[in-house]
Amino acid sequence: MKLQTIITLALAVTLGSTGAMAQKAKKTSKKSARKAQPAATLIPALKAVDGKTFSYALGVAQGESLKQYLVGQLGVDSAYVPEAIRAMTTNISPEERKKAEAFAAGLRIAEINKRNLPKISEQAAGKGDSTYVSQAEFERGLTQSALGTATTLTRDSAMQIVEGQFQYQAARYKQANANYLIANAKRKSVTTLPSGLQYEVLTKGNGPVATDSTQVEVHYEGSLIDGTVFDSSYKRGKAATFRPDQVIKGWKEALTLMPQGSVWKLYIPASLGYGERGTQSIPGNSTLVFTVEVIKVGK
Repeated sequence: MKLQTIITLALAVTLGSTGAMAQKAKKTSKKSARKAQPAATLIPALKAVDGKTFSYALGVAQGESLKQYLVGQLGVDSAYVPEAIRAMTTNISPEERKKAEAFAAGLRIAEINKRNLPKISEQAAGKGDSTYVSQAEFERGLTQSALGTATTLTRDSAMQIVEGQFQYQAARYKQANANYLIANAKRKSVTTLPSGLQYEVLTKGNGPVATDSTQVEVHYEGSLIDGTVFDSSYKRGKAATFRPDQVIKGWKEALTLMPQGSVWKLYIPASLGYGERGTQSIPGNSTLVFTVEVIKVGK
């Protein structure tokens, strides 16, 4: 029975008793003539179950939740749920458990390496080359170093090789982006400003022009020089609204030159964009190519 019901019954009994006491003098003769009534039952009789039955019921009640947790949260393949259950119910020694946990940790590291090595390959050898890092050689060096066995390189020399390759690729990438701007500046349709910002007018606008603090509504698409799109309001299906003083320098300069209704293509050097550090989706020293459409200037 619910607690609320129990309390309600208890109150009813209490109130009834109080009323009876208030009228005791008037009803003494009648009450003595009545037959005795059994006391009200507040809590229905409950039957306890033995611990074995309860334990089994508890397991059955939780079984589906366990399966969902294994598959949904821990990533266990549904076909191998029985293996997880076997591991859960097997009584093994502490040493055997440590060994099994270590093996499971190795499997997790293998998955991490599988995801990360292609990314490291592109960082070290250039975008599009996802096989530069040999998994076999990487694991050979990693295993020898982690286990303390003999390696053909010292840790310091290995770090120098890795850092040197990253620096080489970064310099190569920086030069390619600089060369892009040099070649782009020679096109007749492109205007280069003293800051280094380049732009190309695709559609002329004739509306108002924003100041640094004017709210501007725009549609845009941004890409790297190889055509990789990293952001697009067109794809999201929703224009963006902000002030020129809230965005990167290249955007700020362009937005204070573009009349409402304009569509320009911007070529923004890294110094006016995200610099040497870049962002999660934009490598450092990237020239940014934006198509920008000024929909509205002002609120």
